[in-house]
Amino acid sequence: MFAIGVKKNMLRYQRFLALVLPALSAYCYFVLLPLGSHFPMAIANALLNLVPGVGGWTPLSRGELIRILSPLLAVAMLGVYAVSDIAYTVITFNDCKDAAAEIETQVKEAKKEMKRRKIE
Repeated sequence: MFAIGVKKNMLRYQRFLALVLPALSAYCYFVLLPLGSHFPMAIANALLNLVPGVGGWTPLSRGELIRILSPLLAVAMLGVYAVSDIAYTVITFNDCKDAAAEIETQVKEAKKEMKRRKIE
């Protein structure tokens, strides 16, 4: 289940970095290295190609566009996952009636103790 070098006793962020950093470095090596110093121009060109009617300086194929913008797409997909995970957790949040009753009794005891010590 785990990739090479990823152990069960690692912290969650360590596992994430152990899986993501090799993929990110491979992406940078194979995709961005051939662009060289033209990398900022390629990103700007790819973003302009997404705007309808504007187009970039040079037309890019769909594959080139996806290849250049894949990190932005990955971040967008992680954002969608995070929002959906938070929404699901909020929707399925369980009420803890026993814990609410326990807190209620603790509040009553604290009020009694404050009255006994004459603290308002």
